[in-house]
Amino acid sequence: MSNNETEDQVKSRRKKKNIAILVLMFLLLVTLFIVQCHLDQIKQDALAKEQETALEMQRRHTLDSLRALEQARADSSRIADSLRIADSLAALQNNVNRDSIRHVRDSLNRIKDSLAAIDKARADSLQRIADSLAVIEKAKADSLEKKRIQDSIRAADQVPPVAEIAPPAGRYYDPIKLKVKCEEIKCKTFLSIGDTLHAQEAGKAIEYNKTGSVFFYAEDSVGNRSAWEEAKYDMASDNICGKNAYPVPLGGKTVCVDAYEYPNKADELPRDMVSQEQAASLCQQEGKHLCSLAEWQAACKSKDNTRYSYGDSYKQNKCNTNTKAAKRSGRKEQCRSWYGMYDMNGNLWEWTSTTSKDHPNMYLVAGGAWNTNNESKCTDNKFSFYPQNQYPNVGFRCCK
Repeated sequence: MSNNETEDQVKSRRKKKNIAILVLMFLLLVTLFIVQCHLDQIKQDALAKEQETALEMQRRHTLDSLRALEQARADSSRIADSLRIADSLAALQNNVNRDSIRHVRDSLNRIKDSLAAIDKARADSLQRIADSLAVIEKAKADSLEKKRIQDSIRAADQVPPVAEIAPPAGRYYDPIKLKVKCEEIKCKTFLSIGDTLHAQEAGKAIEYNKTGSVFFYAEDSVGNRSAWEEAKYDMASDNICGKNAYPVPLGGKTVCVDAYEYPNKADELPRDMVSQEQAASLCQQEGKHLCSLAEWQAACKSKDNTRYSYGDSYKQNKCNTNTKAAKRSGRKEQCRSWYGMYDMNGNLWEWTSTTSKDHPNMYLVAGGAWNTNNESKCTDNKFSFYPQNQYPNVGFRCCK
């Protein structure tokens, strides 16, 4: 940096340089997309030309067969004319004996049979040729119709697919296997670690054990592509909370929150029909306590203070919020908070140890149930119940 050049000027110059690099990268991606489209068109033109060549060869073969049959028919007609002349001469010769006449008649009958067989063979051959031509024309028509339908689908379907990375963004304490999923048929998925410059197919699991960002997208069968999405991962080295519980910072302290609703076991149905008093007792038996509302919300909203455990906007398929019953714990893989807690939105309402401000003798529940849809936010705490009551859609989780 020169003596006369200020620090702001240096930053401005660097910013302009970075913008220029990004513009060049964008132009390169657009160029690659245009080249790919052109290659696809060349491939389709080559296939169409190959089909036309095959049809032309079949037509030539058919014409040659027809010419050969016509020649055979002409030869047969000449033979028949010769035989009629011979028959006329035989009629004029009265001195020909009966055996010779019978022999000639037998020969004529055999020739007539041969001509009839030739005519039948010719008719059968023409029919087979006509059938072959019909099959060829139908195949050509079907091919053209298929192409027309595909073109129509491409023109009508301009909605990009939805891509999801699994496991979702968050903090993990062991190496994970990344895989990008797409619900559409024949959908391809891609990811790039650290930036968007090293895309690789993500249909199969990829080992990952690094703190940083992973970018991903999906492309459907008609060429619609989703935008790059970012998932941030924090690969921690030590879990101080033990099995199926993870640390959550709260007010300068650390709270260990169970990963699953009680009994805190993956792929097991969580317990409902339990009162708040029973829930507190069960947590105490395990050396823990029933989570307070503040502890529960800190685990759900995570470090970014989001409305839902997975983000700020409601996604119907992320958690069990629009069905008729609770699901086994952890089955909704995307319903995971940053710190590692599953099913905090939906599945079961969860008792807390916090009483209602309006009703001090009633305790708040949090998180929503299997049928609460977008009302299953991390921030909602508008329901409270008597601690001795049991409900089919209320469970709990423990903290320590």
